[in-house]
Amino acid sequence: MIDPDAFIQRLNRTKTLSQKLSTALMSGLKINKYEANETFVSPGNFATAIYFIQTGLVRGAIEGPKEKNTTWFKQEGDLIVPQGIFNQQPSEEYISVMLNTTLLAIPLIHIQKVLESNPELIELIIFLIAESKQESHYREKLLRMPTAKDRYKFLMKNEDYILKRIPQYFIASYINVSKETFSRLHKRRSY
Repeated sequence: MIDPDAFIQRLNRTKTLSQKLSTALMSGLKINKYEANETFVSPGNFATAIYFIQTGLVRGAIEGPKEKNTTWFKQEGDLIVPQGIFNQQPSEEYISVMLNTTLLAIPLIHIQKVLESNPELIELIIFLIAESKQESHYREKLLRMPTAKDRYKFLMKNEDYILKRIPQYFIASYINVSKETFSRLHKRRSY
């Protein structure tokens, strides 16, 4: 079942929207369904929408020397504001679904149309950009932790859903350790 109200509720956590703006945004809502491991944004391409994860798991990654390096995970109820969406810069990341996923999307072209008659949307866009920046700082904090054990503990405390739902080799990439090191850390966990 598709729940556009959940999308609006999530946007309202960022900035309370007027009924007029909520209605205008939802009038352009698109539903995207993806099969496991499908990529819907790739480096060099332009993101075309902001997304709300209705069901499923999504992963962001960048090209590494040997394989893609995971930069973030998101789950049901999360927003995805793709890199470069508002200034129309080409993406530098892959955004892929990890299992069958339903995304609700508001296309950029619709956002621009709504902006013409609803200038309050500018404030929401500014707040969404600020949230994305905060997420970047979170990731930076995680990677600056000196030991793999510290990064693993931080993950347990702040994003334990990752440890329960994501394959280990993706998590190893996310916390910047080898698959073997992650396996040793994970076996010693104290859940």
